[in-house]
Amino acid sequence: MLPVEEVVKVSRNYQVTIPAKVRQKFPVKEGDLVKVIYDENEGVVKIQILKS
Repeated sequence: MLPVEEVVKVSRNYQVTIPAKVRQKFPVKEGDLVKVIYDENEGVVKIQILKS
């Protein structure tokens, strides 16, 4: 399966919007808590939904 990719711009407050194409695959909704992880080995940032 190919990854879903989009390019987004970082705002002045270092915020980014999760694009619709990614949200359709990633079950996150307004108010959810997520963990942001920097994977130094891969050089990527990952987002993980925290289970409530």
